Amino acid sequence: MTVRQWISGASLAVLAAGSAPALAQTTSADRRVNVTPYLGVDQVVMAPLKGDGDVLTYTNVTAGVTAQVQTRRVEAAVDLQYNHSFSWSNQIGDQDVLSGIANATVNVARGLSIHTGGLASRVRTDGLSGASTLNDSYTSQVYAGYIGPAYTTQIGDITVNASYRLGYARVEDDLDSNLSNAPVSGSFADSWTHNLMGSVGFGPGTLLPVGLTASAGYDREDASQLDQRFEDKWGRVDATLPVSRTVALIGGLGYEQIEISQRSPLLDSTGVPVIRNGRYVTDKSSPRALVYEFDDIIWDAGVLWRPSRRTSLQAQVGQRYGGMTYQGSFTWQGANSSFAVILFDGIDSFGRLITANAAALSGSSFDVARNPFTGDITGCAFSTTGGGQCFNDALSGITDANFRYRGVSAQYSLRRGQWGWGVGAGYSQRKFVTPQGQTVLVRGSKDQNWYGNASMTYMLGDRDSIDTVVYVNYFDASDARPDVLNYGGFTSYYKGLTRRLSASASVGVDGVKADDLDTVISAMGQVGLRYSF
Repeated sequence: MTVRQWISGASLAVLAAGSAPALAQTTSADRRVNVTPYLGVDQVVMAPLKGDGDVLTYTNVTAGVTAQVQTRRVEAAVDLQYNHSFSWSNQIGDQDVLSGIANATVNVARGLSIHTGGLASRVRTDGLSGASTLNDSYTSQVYAGYIGPAYTTQIGDITVNASYRLGYARVEDDLDSNLSNAPVSGSFADSWTHNLMGSVGFGPGTLLPVGLTASAGYDREDASQLDQRFEDKWGRVDATLPVSRTVALIGGLGYEQIEISQRSPLLDSTGVPVIRNGRYVTDKSSPRALVYEFDDIIWDAGVLWRPSRRTSLQAQVGQRYGGMTYQGSFTWQGANSSFAVILFDGIDSFGRLITANAAALSGSSFDVARNPFTGDITGCAFSTTGGGQCFNDALSGITDANFRYRGVSAQYSLRRGQWGWGVGAGYSQRKFVTPQGQTVLVRGSKDQNWYGNASMTYMLGDRDSIDTVVYVNYFDASDARPDVLNYGGFTSYYKGLTRRLSASASVGVDGVKADDLDTVISAMGQVGLRYSF
């Protein structure tokens, strides 16, 4: 069971029970549909402040749409943009970027809903994780999307929940067929994921003094790189025993089976793996080799503190994956703000992680920290309703390998009057699960990532605003790959000229320092016009 399953499984009954009244109380004043397509043109300049480099000038032509929908049956939010950059230099070519995030929930019938959404952005693939993509370095376009139903119903005192999610993730890059251009950490291509989960149970004080929930799930990922396959089957029973009005003891016991397998790479006449477009070519005739296996009893125990409907703390310690695990969460929901901290531990991959990040977005309103110079979304989407998400951790050090994924993440969002604030920070460790003898990512080697994002918005009027974003990311890579420190910030001013025409101006700085390489610091400027339909 992954960290997302643990969190959703622990909270599914509570969320389902709380969602129906909210839908029933939706009034006509709360229903809104706001769809705004737009066209824009920007002039961008990038100049080196430290390190080698030329002054680069781009003209960006953009087309996009923003949408907010909240009705009795539909809740959705979309921020999607296509950007074509015309380079003014003969040394580098034009660039195309599709970026955006979207999520939607459609309430089909009582208790039955459909959830869908996705993410698109661009990242560096030359090892300088997190650095600006506005140059002639290798970049990759990342896509992730999902769709699936969820069902909840009450049969007397028994609560029944079921959900399924189909996900797809893809990385398209500009690597050629030369071995020297192959990413040193392995290259993710694409994968399909399936997540099926169900539970049945009752709360404490209904049928028994203790609440009991039986749940089971099946997860699968099929990745194209070396025909890799991940399968996770699990079942468990969880108990909740209140010991006071606000505190309960919680615990669970179950069984889990995980298998990760893949085929061998195709070898040439000299015994060297064949690489095409920066990726291993799969030997379809090779037998499927078992990369990782876990087959054992799982358990955990902890405490749940819920002093009010707005505040919840959950902490658990247990045994899984052949060792001890520590997981927990703290959430607080205010009238116009939210705060959450999550301690996680699971087996993951880039495909499953980025798809789950996209699926974690919820609500019809969130603030997206979009880079005004490139259009990329590599930071956080903040929401005062608790449905925000940071993507920069998942987008750091993209690899085709599975890994033990542990760490902590925190996010805070506030909107009050003319001000909007958002802060996201976290730490993660990836311990790789690879075939014995692999020479690139050695089995058991670790990557570590520290990140922080902060954004501020101030509304000067109905159509005028100032946005400021600062960010820092330190990626501690394993083996011979470089450690990378990336930092920077930008400020943008948006001015409404007419009801449909607006102007913008932005200034920013981006710095990157990698092992054995000089620090590169770049200054960026942008002016532009946008027409909204």
